[in-house]
Amino acid sequence: MKNLKITLLSILLLLPALLFAQDFHFTPKSATKVRVATIPGKIILESHTGKDIIISSSRINHDEDDVKDKEGLQLINGAGVQDNTGTGVNITETDGVVIIRGASQKSEGDIKILIPEKMNLLVTSKGWIANNIKINGFKSEIEIKSEYAHVSLSNVTGPIVLNATYGHVKAVFDKVNQEKPISMIATYGTLDVSLPADTKADLQLESDYGSIYTDFQIAMDKTIDDDNMELLKKKDVVGKINSGGVKIHLKSPYKNVYVRKRK
Repeated sequence: MKNLKITLLSILLLLPALLFAQDFHFTPKSATKVRVATIPGKIILESHTGKDIIISSSRINHDEDDVKDKEGLQLINGAGVQDNTGTGVNITETDGVVIIRGASQKSEGDIKILIPEKMNLLVTSKGWIANNIKINGFKSEIEIKSEYAHVSLSNVTGPIVLNATYGHVKAVFDKVNQEKPISMIATYGTLDVSLPADTKADLQLESDYGSIYTDFQIAMDKTIDDDNMELLKKKDVVGKINSGGVKIHLKSPYKNVYVRKRK
């Protein structure tokens, strides 16, 4: 037991030296949109009330010599993308858009990006090197195109356009913006969406090989009777909640679609 306590104490004392964390601040000149391109590993995107885009990373440095070898150098890849933030990613601004992208196929640790709350967000994630995308607190427009990463959204309002090929998608809405439609498609993953109970929406829910589940009372556009059994074969659910409102299209061709009242 004594040896175990000594070992645990040694680890705790070493953690500050092993854990590397750094913040990088970027002040947009005139940009109104942020595009986050493929970044390996896990990325966390959050809105905040500040004017700067703040990027932070955390990684464990196991090899002291390796750290010394990198000192004063910048990571660069074959496309010419260079780490100009010290966090493993590159940031630039052009034509009113701030672009943030990974500088390597190897994860440099979790990447967290704070984005001014009024800026619109575009996330494009290609390949398998990005495995998890978390988005929190945005009340601006969000567009997401992801191949393999799982996507989770929390405290968002929309409008949202999302296309995820292989990853699962989970979204929790703080409220639902009624000005523009919402479209979310998870081709080979489950699609799990929570909406406030009083959301006014016209729903179109689709799943070819999965099923659709909800605890909302949906006023269907079409009803089924004994003489129209062909409608039983239809898997699309089209109807209104709370007398209708903004159009919300949710589709998972191969997995289930869940539409829940937010708890």
